[in-house]
Amino acid sequence: MSIMALQVFAANLLPHSNHSCGQSLDVQAVRNSSVTLNQHESSVIRRKLDAYGIDDNRKVLRQLSEENHHVLIKKDNSGFADLSHGAYISKQSEDDYGSFRWLNAKGLQKYQTTDLAQVTLTAKNLSQLKETYKRENATQFLVELLRGNSREPGDKVYSEVYKKNPDVFHYSAPLGAGNGFLIYPNIPYMSQIYTAGQVTDLPTRPEGIQLTAWAVHPAVPHNLIQEMQGDSSSGEVSTKQSEELNQYSAESKTGVKSLTSILDLESSYVEVLEKLKRDSLRHLVDKYGVSVESDKVNLFFHFPVAPSTATLHLHIWVNKGDHPLNESRAFGIDEVIEHLRRGESISELILSRSDGRFILPAKDMLHKIKGMPESRVPTPADYSELRLPIDAGVSIK
Repeated sequence: MSIMALQVFAANLLPHSNHSCGQSLDVQAVRNSSVTLNQHESSVIRRKLDAYGIDDNRKVLRQLSEENHHVLIKKDNSGFADLSHGAYISKQSEDDYGSFRWLNAKGLQKYQTTDLAQVTLTAKNLSQLKETYKRENATQFLVELLRGNSREPGDKVYSEVYKKNPDVFHYSAPLGAGNGFLIYPNIPYMSQIYTAGQVTDLPTRPEGIQLTAWAVHPAVPHNLIQEMQGDSSSGEVSTKQSEELNQYSAESKTGVKSLTSILDLESSYVEVLEKLKRDSLRHLVDKYGVSVESDKVNLFFHFPVAPSTATLHLHIWVNKGDHPLNESRAFGIDEVIEHLRRGESISELILSRSDGRFILPAKDMLHKIKGMPESRVPTPADYSELRLPIDAGVSIK
């Protein structure tokens, strides 16, 4: 075959070369070579490429084909990455070529760390952790939000987010007398765009969409739920149930399981999870203008979780980048549903993840939860696997 040579400028030509514009080059064969060239051979090839006005970017291209993550991050004049600005991330096998998603500064600074602890869980550990979570109260900030305007001075999320833009809140009603789920923005990770009333452009904004769906047990306050459902008495303390915040006690008194983590899920919850998935997707489509076909929607649970947030909650992300350390303890809702549908226990699913080995940010103190095994320091290979290649990122000044 033959290809046309690129237009060549005189400054790029080698001495005594007589290449002309529009010259046809005969090509007998084309192949990729992984042979390591010595310095002389490499410089010869570079000069030949220069003669045709072609940049010698073989190193960059080789790196692009080998890295699992590619990162665009702001750097200072000395080349030091500034994590406080967040980063754009592209992941192989998930993102199209040239497509990047945003990882906000809060997530990047939390997970891009060498302060890590490794634990290897067993079935006994999971049983102990389940008991630890069950003895906790329902997550405090969720309870305060659920109280609505029944208490003064009231909850900030209720007064500053719900009251300004109630459409971004949705209650997925329970099946029967079980747990419902309150879906709303993950406020600590989101901007005030959510309170401005215009959220249908969020799928195209860098920050994307980040919601959570929290399990709402019948024994916790329901004032906000009543208000969302149009109950005019929502400002009064609900008389429809007696309040019980301790999850173990609430379960004992009502006969309804308190959902503290994925450890509480079993095969009878398949329909509950399928409904939660449908309602979450419908809320994204109806209120945020999300396209389930073209936008990248990620629905997942974390495990392990901190005792302070030990109320089952689903993370709902759209067009958001993630950090590999965070991904390592994320269990997709489809993965959970299919596992339970086969009649297998959640413990089996958790222990099948890296043979029960989890590497956690030491700052979160997850490795110190009652029921956790003794932790150890991860290996250098583990550090490398669970960090973004920030040093290889493209500098944006």
